[in-house]
Amino acid sequence: MLKKIRLYKYLPLTEGSLKILSEGTIKFTKPSDFNDPFDCDPEHEPDYVDKYISSRPDVVEQVLKYRNARCKGIDKEIEAMKNRLQEAIDNRHFGQGASDDIGICSLSRKPLNLLMWAHYAKNHTGFVVEFEIPLESFYPADDDVKYMEWLIPQKVEYDYEKPIVKYDDDQDTKMKKQFLVKGKDWEYEQEERVIDFIRKSGIHKYNRNAILKSVIAGIRISPRDFDKLSKVVNAIRDEGLKVDLFSAIRLKGKYGISVKERPDLKQEK
Repeated sequence: MLKKIRLYKYLPLTEGSLKILSEGTIKFTKPSDFNDPFDCDPEHEPDYVDKYISSRPDVVEQVLKYRNARCKGIDKEIEAMKNRLQEAIDNRHFGQGASDDIGICSLSRKPLNLLMWAHYAKNHTGFVVEFEIPLESFYPADDDVKYMEWLIPQKVEYDYEKPIVKYDDDQDTKMKKQFLVKGKDWEYEQEERVIDFIRKSGIHKYNRNAILKSVIAGIRISPRDFDKLSKVVNAIRDEGLKVDLFSAIRLKGKYGISVKERPDLKQEK
């Protein structure tokens, strides 16, 4: 049986966010636009620059040729090259170029988190989209169509210490340290990230038929906005999609919410 995971996207109710339902599009953000300046910004080991320079004679040769090093002295030019690279690392510019060459869509494992509703669903006036995502990727045979049939999530880890990228790390390890570790304060998000290396940042299509499961309206959603949300859900039902619409409710005597029709959705204690 194909393994699946249920993940959730918290959203304010806007014309753009409703297109996740009506048009099957979702936003992928470049890391420099994240609200956390520490995100996707690991440290590098102290001798990273020396290892890089010694292992890339092709790059060194090109730089020396470009800068006409024979006139200035090869040793001095190599030292200047090391200083420029170290300065780029120290100023956080070295990794930013690589980070902003991708797009990230953030999802959560928790649909009833009060902080998430407050921060990302505009003080509980928005909604949450529930996805049921098969944990395998699929690319169409046509190379001109480079989109995923569904979103493939990767779990974010949380720590008090920033990861340290080593030059000898393999690509998977470097990617994890760069994109999949956040500060411990963000642990409440229980985040899973979809990283798009092909289409990068922007508004991209996804297959609603494959993964879209339900929509949950916030406890403060206005009657007018709930009507908008209902019309969109009804319209995609008319297209043949089986999507349920629920409303979150307050738990009596507790700081919490629930979905009456969904006892399987539990608030984290």
